[in-house]
Amino acid sequence: MKRKDIILFAKQQGYDNVLYIGKWRGYDVYEPTFEGTGPHFVGPPLVILVKGQSIRMSTVEESYEQLNS
Repeated sequence: MKRKDIILFAKQQGYDNVLYIGKWRGYDVYEPTFEGTGPHFVGPPLVILVKGQSIRMSTVEESYEQLNS
């Protein structure tokens, strides 16, 4: 999947951009990010998971598993 498509998905979720983190369980993992300054309160540290042409937000459980790996 192209980076511009991943950024578009992130924007649809309320974020501004993405940062590639690496591979996890066969997924390419992206951290959704905000532009600008100031605090952003969004809840659990969800990540964007991409495999082939499939893209989705992680579950809360997956986000913590990915952080701990």
